[in-house]
Amino acid sequence: MVLLGPLVALGLVACGFLLALGGANTATAGATLCLLALAALACRMVLRGHRQALAQLQEHLDREQQAQQLTQQQATSRGLQAVCLRAMPIWSQQVESSREQTEEAIVALTARFAGLYDKLQEAVQTSQQAAGNLATDHQDGVLGVMAHSESALTKVIDRLKAAQSSRDELLQQVRGLTGYTGELRSMATEVAAIAAQTNLLALNAAIEAARAGEAGRGFAVVADAVRSLSSLSSQTGQKMSATVDIINNAIQQLVEVAGNTADNDNHSIRSSEESIQHVLDRFHGITQSLCQSTEMLQQESVGIRDEISEVMVALQFQDRVSQILAHVRKNMEALHSHLQDCLEQPELLQQIDADAWLADMALTYATTEQRQIHHGQALDNSREQAITFF
Repeated sequence: MVLLGPLVALGLVACGFLLALGGANTATAGATLCLLALAALACRMVLRGHRQALAQLQEHLDREQQAQQLTQQQATSRGLQAVCLRAMPIWSQQVESSREQTEEAIVALTARFAGLYDKLQEAVQTSQQAAGNLATDHQDGVLGVMAHSESALTKVIDRLKAAQSSRDELLQQVRGLTGYTGELRSMATEVAAIAAQTNLLALNAAIEAARAGEAGRGFAVVADAVRSLSSLSSQTGQKMSATVDIINNAIQQLVEVAGNTADNDNHSIRSSEESIQHVLDRFHGITQSLCQSTEMLQQESVGIRDEISEVMVALQFQDRVSQILAHVRKNMEALHSHLQDCLEQPELLQQIDADAWLADMALTYATTEQRQIHHGQALDNSREQAITFF
């Protein structure tokens, strides 16, 4: 392009010069055309040479660029090999260390959960056994003890009622004595016998009062008074006719006191019966609450046991992770060994078949996740609800 402009300019100048010297004739026109043809031919030759020079220059530049790219690729390949050779052992050791630490932690955690599971299983069995005894009428069960206690307390109340009935009968007999005060004047000779009977009656009353306990204390005093009266009547039988009125008054007072005592005893027995029934009702309520609490505790224990069982199933991810990491470590070691061979024999680097390498990797897979990831499939995160081992 540098020579093309001057040549064209020179041809045009020559043509103009010829036209100026020769004028507009045939010879001059022919010469001018010849000069123009020569100029065009020269331009064509110059352009052809210029194109060839440009093509040679472009080819040289391409070769230089390819050489630079090859040199850069070789440098990159050597750098990548160096990085892989130095980094892969580190990665392999880190993967193995992580796998071992995870396995140790999960195994220890699984063992602890297994211990908790066994303890909860034992607790559930014990709770079921205790709940069974509690809900039955066995003599060692709570309900059996409650029934036995209720029966014993009922018997105590019955005894108290029987004692009160005896005292009521005694009171009626004492009241009946008031009708015999007139006959006492003519029965002085029978005073000794009556005194003996009265003494025996007082003794029985004392026994019944002793059985009644605190409730019969007042009646015990009356029994002592009757016994004293019996003794006095036996000693003063000959004077009874003169003291009938005194005895009559004493009997009336005794009847009044005995009546009051009987009323108090009846009230005490009713109060005791109500209190005992109230206590029994409370015991029944507590027993029902205890049964419900035991059942609830049993249900919660079973729920916790099932939760721990599910946790133990979930912890099986460690086995899958351990297998995956172990395969990754083996593949990294295999690639590291191959790269070392490539350093000794560079031609091996060009012989790596990626498809064959990946196919060999796929043959070593042991889990579904590895195969799904290898083939670019979506992971299935479902878990089997059972304890299994690979």
